[in-house]
Amino acid sequence: MLNREIYKLDPLESKLANNGVAEVKDDLSKGALETLDYELRTFVCSGAYAKGMADILSNYLRNVKSSGEQPAVWISGFFGSGKSHLAKMLRTLWVNQKMESGAEARSLVELPDDVRQYFDELSTLGSRLGGLHAASGTLGAGAEDKVRLALLAIIFKSAGLSEQYHLAQFELWLRSEGVLEQVKAYIQQHAKGKEGEDLWKKELRNLHVSPVMANALLHALPSLGSDAKEVRDMLRAQYKIVDDVSNTEMVQSIVDALSNEGEMPLTLVVLDEVQQYIADDPDRAHLVQETVETCCKAGALKSKLLFVATGQSALSGLQNLQRLMGRFQISVQLEDTDVDAVIRKVILQKKETARAEIESVVHHNLGEINRHMSGSVIEAHKDDEKWMVADYPLLPVRRRFWERVLPALDKTGTGSQLRNQLRVVHEATKSTALKPLGSVVPADFIYEQIAINLLQTGVIGKEIYEKIARFKAGDEDEVLQGRVLSLILLISKLPTDINHGIASTEAFLADLLLEHLSDGKHELRAKLPHLIQQLVDDGDLLPMNTSAGVEYRLQTLESQQWHDTFKQQQNDLRGNPQRLETFRSLEIKNRVNTALGFGSVNQGVSNEPRKITVCFDQDLPADAKKNLYAHVLECKEKAFEDAVRSANPDDATIFIHVPSIRRNELLSAIVDFKAAETTLEVSGIPSTDAGKDARAAMEHRKYEAERTKKLILKEIIDGIQVQMAGGSEVLGDTLVEQFQNAGKKACERLYTEFKQADQKGWDKVFERASKFADANALEAVGHNDEVEKHPVCVAIKRFIGVAKTGGEIRDNFMSAPFGWPKDTVDGALFTMLAAGVLKASDSQEKSVDAKSLERSRVSQTNFRPETVSLTPRQLAGIRSLIHAIGLNCTNGEEQSKLRDAIETAKQLARKAGGDAPLPLPPKAELLVEVERLSGNEQLMAAFERHRDIIDEVESWKGLAEKVFVRQARWGELKSALKYCQNLVGFDELMNEVHAIEQNRSLLADPDPVQPLLKQVIEKIRVAILKKYEDFQTEYNECLKELHEDPIWSQLYTEQQERLLTKHHLDNLEMSPLSDNDRVLDCIENTSLEQWSDKTSALAGRFSRMRQDAVDMLVPKAKIVLLPKSVIETEAELDSWLAKVRQEVMSALAENRPASLK
Repeated sequence: MLNREIYKLDPLESKLANNGVAEVKDDLSKGALETLDYELRTFVCSGAYAKGMADILSNYLRNVKSSGEQPAVWISGFFGSGKSHLAKMLRTLWVNQKMESGAEARSLVELPDDVRQYFDELSTLGSRLGGLHAASGTLGAGAEDKVRLALLAIIFKSAGLSEQYHLAQFELWLRSEGVLEQVKAYIQQHAKGKEGEDLWKKELRNLHVSPVMANALLHALPSLGSDAKEVRDMLRAQYKIVDDVSNTEMVQSIVDALSNEGEMPLTLVVLDEVQQYIADDPDRAHLVQETVETCCKAGALKSKLLFVATGQSALSGLQNLQRLMGRFQISVQLEDTDVDAVIRKVILQKKETARAEIESVVHHNLGEINRHMSGSVIEAHKDDEKWMVADYPLLPVRRRFWERVLPALDKTGTGSQLRNQLRVVHEATKSTALKPLGSVVPADFIYEQIAINLLQTGVIGKEIYEKIARFKAGDEDEVLQGRVLSLILLISKLPTDINHGIASTEAFLADLLLEHLSDGKHELRAKLPHLIQQLVDDGDLLPMNTSAGVEYRLQTLESQQWHDTFKQQQNDLRGNPQRLETFRSLEIKNRVNTALGFGSVNQGVSNEPRKITVCFDQDLPADAKKNLYAHVLECKEKAFEDAVRSANPDDATIFIHVPSIRRNELLSAIVDFKAAETTLEVSGIPSTDAGKDARAAMEHRKYEAERTKKLILKEIIDGIQVQMAGGSEVLGDTLVEQFQNAGKKACERLYTEFKQADQKGWDKVFERASKFADANALEAVGHNDEVEKHPVCVAIKRFIGVAKTGGEIRDNFMSAPFGWPKDTVDGALFTMLAAGVLKASDSQEKSVDAKSLERSRVSQTNFRPETVSLTPRQLAGIRSLIHAIGLNCTNGEEQSKLRDAIETAKQLARKAGGDAPLPLPPKAELLVEVERLSGNEQLMAAFERHRDIIDEVESWKGLAEKVFVRQARWGELKSALKYCQNLVGFDELMNEVHAIEQNRSLLADPDPVQPLLKQVIEKIRVAILKKYEDFQTEYNECLKELHEDPIWSQLYTEQQERLLTKHHLDNLEMSPLSDNDRVLDCIENTSLEQWSDKTSALAGRFSRMRQDAVDMLVPKAKIVLLPKSVIETEAELDSWLAKVRQEVMSALAENRPASLK
């Protein structure tokens, strides 16, 4: 039996009527209907196609019945998944399109029962509600942002109207007038055109200038105009070419175009490839949303008009499409499985009579089929047998190979389209049709189908293409060699960033090249190695040793140059053993560091972190006895054991053994990796196709070398041993666990004194001691006894001896054998300070206590044991001293607060004197003497002298208060003297002032300033009163003259008072000069010189006030508004002048001037 005999449709006789491409448009030509007939007969309405069609119809019918708004539909799926095909079938079945044969569309297609019932119900509703109508098309790039016009063009075309808006409106008008057919008939009779040309469309395109159209209109509608010219003018004015239409015009045009006797039909509008139209333009997305929403919400359309749009992505998948989600609420998503179902029915469907024989062939050769590509990602699956008969002669492994290769080769994004898959599978069945049953499609078949496209799109170079073509034009062996080359080419295009396991080895090439399951398979596998070796010998293939075995790459002239460069780099590396050893050591170091994990371990209950330094040198550093080291030795196992046993068992060193295995293999992998890496760097980025192939092969070589290197390093790392100095073993399930356990043992060996300080809470000890000077801060670590009895404090105090800096203390106790944390050392120091066990001084030997000592200055601070002790009574006396100075002090704060109190008292002493005329401040010798001391010595000195210090402080307080009062009075005197410079006795006053300054007698008793201030104020008061007297005399003279003026006497009393107020001449009384402040305020506001100026200015102020009086007596002009009018005759002018004259005379009669405006 031949393969052609098993199909329902003989592949040699059948053809793809539409080449797998469905076009969604309203085309009812003979050729279009023939294609549509084929598409209906081969339509597979199952899976997502069936569910999508059922969802669309059920939702539509439900909303029609409830008069609800129709949600739009969005059909999505990968490029070429059959979106347009589904939309086209829906459009055809909606109106039950009648074919050329007379058959109806629904009778030609196999539909699920529920879908067929929905279509029947649709037809029933359509018979009652205005019929059924469908329109389809694409918005197209030419639509730009005119979505409404583009939609109307689709709908107009479906209704048999012109696609242009103004022409369609013209046709609709003719139809409404009932003369459309009459005008068409006139055109057909009188118009001229080429044979076969549609005369109506010709004249319609020339609507504005066509004389035949104008005459046709006059013939049908004589009242339309007087002649053809007038009719053409009317057409130009009425049916203008428009750039866009409003939403209202769009809706009305749809109703006008589709309604039949006022009834809108049940209408489907299919908009194909809407996503392609929108692209990345948010404005277009908004226009589509607005247009569809307007139609769906329009009262005349909302329950009857359904929009169906298609796009590659789901609406939620792209931000630019998400705005459409509110309108396109019904989603239909197509998947790969739907494409498979189409292929199996349209191309691969078998006769039932042939099924048994196919199953027999598959069953007897199942072992051969399942062994293909074993170990790769496309190897046989357990579900393959389910579809093996349906997919024959395509083997599942080879289909998966195509699915991997096609996207990698496809630069245009069309390789995985349904249309291309249909075409390729159809060609595959044709190629095996005349071969006996058991003949399958080889994996390299796909090359012949896409080779030209690969060449045109630049995926493969002309050199490779022509070489393969030459081989395939030769004898049987050369043809097979050509197939080998094409298959290796396809494999080389697979992505290298993932491990897919598809290698161009002899075994895998044979698996993919096999053409017959039963015959010739052994001969192929026997012949292939010889033919491949011949290609290698001839320089056509490049063999490569990889983890998968020997792989082969296509060799080109350019790849040979890359290969030569690679070989040269290999030789250079092998000729420099020292450099190569450096690379190897670095690789091992990096892997060991990564394998060991974090280079630290936590010690004790306090989890103190300890850093472990990994050392790869032959000898350990000099500080190995003071720090934690992991000594990594790469050597023979015996040498490692000797090194470990010879080490002191008390040492904290961790020994790590890296086995010295597979040294040459690792060096070889490093050589290959570095050579490939350098070759890629020096060769750069090629521009030719052959160069790109060569670079890809070198990248693969680098990848394989790195993979081999990692496998060897993993084996080395897996053999690592961890031991302690002396030879004790370390337990642990993993290397990281062993390293951590070894680190804890090393800590115990190195930090033997750590247990004394191994308590949680030392941070709290430091906080309480440093912030609050808490002598009981050690309670935070559970110590309730005296401070100096804690082991940490005992050790620190013993180390301090006579004196030590904080830095020396820290260095000693934070290093081995103590290893105490910083919080422990500082917490103990600050607590002993707070408790009086230690005393501290800064670099200037000034005393500091626990609260004032900054942690950042601890290293420079000197610590000494405290030798003086104080009784509670003495401490109470110190606190009373601090209170007397003016500061608060609680128990335990004596040391810190005493220093603040001394500074406060010194500031008080400075306030008890000052610059001249104040006496010098007191020297505060007692305070200076106490300040020189520190610690308890300072406290004791303060207690012994606290009575004397308190007496001095009280004295300074009194003087400071006296200074405040006397300085204020002195400032008042100095301010007043400025106004006495021209007065009699000023020099004598200044002599007294200078004497007070020279004698620094401001605080003397009796007060030397008070009598001087009285004299100065009195002199100023007398001078002000004399100036005021002169001013008042002048004012009275001017007022007398005013009262004698006849003009003034004509004014009413109210007018006079208003004028006096206006010129500030009504109230000239001076404020009383009863005290010092008022005298000084008066002279500061108006100096003696200003009083003289005010007196001189009185005559002028009275003169200006008299002028205002004169102005008040002059009558005010009456405003006369000129009447507004237009004067055209002499009589009108006379009338206007008479009116104006009457107004002016009225003003004159009132003894008022007239102001014309």
